[in-house]
Amino acid sequence: MSTQSFGAERQVHSHARRHVSVTPATTVLRRDCPVCGGEDLLLSVAFEHLPVLCNALHPTASAARTAKTGEFATVFCRDCAHVFNAAFDENRIGYTQSYENSLHFSDRFVAFSDSLVARLTRKYALEGKTIFDIGCGKGDFLKQICRTAGAKGVGFDKSFAGDREDADLDVQFINDWFDDSYVQGKADFISCRHVIEHIAEPVTFLRAIRQHPSVTPETVFYFEVPNALYTLRDLGIWDLIYEHVSYFTPPSLRAAVEAAGFELLDAGSSFGDQYLYVEARPGRRHRPARPSDATRIEALMRKFASAYRDKLTHWRGYLTDHSPDRTVVWGAGSKGITFVNVVPEADRIGALIDLNPHKQGRFAPCSATPVLAPPALRRRQIDSIIVMNPLYLDEISRAAADLGVTAAIVAA
Repeated sequence: MSTQSFGAERQVHSHARRHVSVTPATTVLRRDCPVCGGEDLLLSVAFEHLPVLCNALHPTASAARTAKTGEFATVFCRDCAHVFNAAFDENRIGYTQSYENSLHFSDRFVAFSDSLVARLTRKYALEGKTIFDIGCGKGDFLKQICRTAGAKGVGFDKSFAGDREDADLDVQFINDWFDDSYVQGKADFISCRHVIEHIAEPVTFLRAIRQHPSVTPETVFYFEVPNALYTLRDLGIWDLIYEHVSYFTPPSLRAAVEAAGFELLDAGSSFGDQYLYVEARPGRRHRPARPSDATRIEALMRKFASAYRDKLTHWRGYLTDHSPDRTVVWGAGSKGITFVNVVPEADRIGALIDLNPHKQGRFAPCSATPVLAPPALRRRQIDSIIVMNPLYLDEISRAAADLGVTAAIVAA
């Protein structure tokens, strides 16, 4: 890591147990990029306490307050334009059936997923084919694409819950990792969505799945990850969470996939530019080259720490002017959990609202904010609804109006 990374004096913004700084507190930082192995690194904003698992909610407030936390040090690689948490410790992560991150209870998200499924089914002629989904979560996407294509599916995820199966589909779920212990049949298409950002060594992981016995030279892969440029450029700062070690930019995602031995078929962004995707098939390895836009992305990274603190200051001021106990956050996913744990005074917010019934009645890690169903708003005095993702503003505004809620609705 460059000496410039450690040159700044420590500046800490304190709020209870949560801190934002330019250097981490105690953790030994990783000094090489997980994508290209480069050591020309730039350190940006750091945190002393973030929930280790944003999407693992708790049955009681007391259990939530004792949730495990970890340090986070945002680092940019000048060689491949990758962003990662240099303080990440994979031994602190453990995915179980309590991990709940399904977005398919939102009509807005289902519309996006429908469009994606239709495009992939048409483009790769998936009718009647065999589809694997690595890191399938609760199985929503796999069931959706198999239903559309009339395909056979196999999903792999430690967090899959048995009550989410569908007897009308030819879909099997393996409550485990995808490894060589599963050798039944060949895969025509493999999806791996919002998985590799969780993996400490993404290139090693990608190489392993490319070499799996179920993969043939004709197998098509679809990889999808959060877009780090959205986080940096549009200040989607609530996406910085401990369970994501990697934040891929377009060049670093391409570098990871090619270094693992894939041939790129297509690449782009989706879901309001919040996601990146790559479509690929097994090919030969490529040594990553320094991307032409690395300097431009570095400029965004250099501005990020101050922009992050400015945004926290803004929301602290908002909560000072608007009583937190008469404010709710709509969205109990990673963005909402980050908001109530990072913004000063946000742990006093009355509730998180979420459409996912599997989250309702539970509590956010660390802040212990209760998660409620939208109808609960009818019984509360609410002045403000903070929407964590602007893509859901219209959907949430309609839902609030249907409930007779007249609170101000603002995007975070």
